[in-house]
Amino acid sequence: MRMKRRRRYHLNVVGDFYVEDGCCTNCGVPDSIAPDLFGAADQCYVKKQPATADELSRMVEVVRSQELGCVRYGGSDRQIIGTLCAAGEARQCDRSWVQRIWARIRHSFQRRSA
Repeated sequence: MRMKRRRRYHLNVVGDFYVEDGCCTNCGVPDSIAPDLFGAADQCYVKKQPATADELSRMVEVVRSQELGCVRYGGSDRQIIGTLCAAGEARQCDRSWVQRIWARIRHSFQRRSA
């Protein structure tokens, strides 16, 4: 499975969470859930990476609540990936191995329900 190369919006701070360039429609979800982690210009962007359990929880809530999948995780921390997968958001992880595992899990559930 080949992963689509995603371009980060230039105002994102360096780190694992980011907003994809050209994706955001300024829906207001990030600002309503985690205004301390996000900023907005032409589109929203990550202005601060989560550093506490509360901030990480709110970042995951943004990922779960967003409409278009613009907020993504590009890191390799297995605990964060596990949290996103448990929240049903594996598709928001950039690591190809997460996508392969997620595809197998979905396929397995589809076969069982058929």
